[in-house]
Amino acid sequence: MAIIKCLECGAEVSDKAEKCPKCAYPISGRPVADNDQTTKLTNKKLWNPGIAAVLSLVIPGAGQIYRGKLGRGFLWLAIVLIGYALFIIPGLVLHIFCIIAAYCGDPYEEKPKHQNFKLTNHA
Repeated sequence: MAIIKCLECGAEVSDKAEKCPKCAYPISGRPVADNDQTTKLTNKKLWNPGIAAVLSLVIPGAGQIYRGKLGRGFLWLAIVLIGYALFIIPGLVLHIFCIIAAYCGDPYEEKPKHQNFKLTNHA
């Protein structure tokens, strides 16, 4: 008998229990299939929106880099610096948009960076 945590409330429950005594979430007989709902409940967030926003506040584009979007982060850094070099107001506006872009998105979403395309031979 092992003690596991309930996916719903985090309470410690026996793995033999049918449901959590605290919240009645089903424990035994859980589907093992990896679907979006179980992935969202069991996996940690890949990034934190608040941290991404603060990083972009301090260094434009750092929030995007923290999220794993390196190209987008360096592009934001270059655009905001050019905006500040041209004039304060465009740089400030671009900096605000950079912070908003770093904050937005689904922290659980994990999209592949490169899609594999199948080449078929049509003879």
